Amino acid sequence: MPYVTYRGENVSIMKHGIRFEQKKPVLVEDEKVLNQLQRDLDFEINQERAIPLEDLTVVQLKDRVKAAGIEGFADMKKNEIIKALRGE
Repeated sequence: MPYVTYRGENVSIMKHGIRFEQKKPVLVEDEKVLNQLQRDLDFEINQERAIPLEDLTVVQLKDRVKAAGIEGFADMKKNEIIKALRGE
């Protein structure tokens, strides 16, 4: 599952119907979009699954805790969600 990170100067940018926030990885599964973004120097494509938790958005983190079966995450802040994912 490739993650694309926008490294440009704008705070955020909309490209191919996807909003990219600066330095926040976004899961992109569309091969056509990935091929186009690969040619753009403002985007970094990471094929690895190990993305630092701190780089993920709260929505992405909440998806992970839900998948992990951790309860009570709805009102958690980002740092609390990261601690829960790490088992702290």
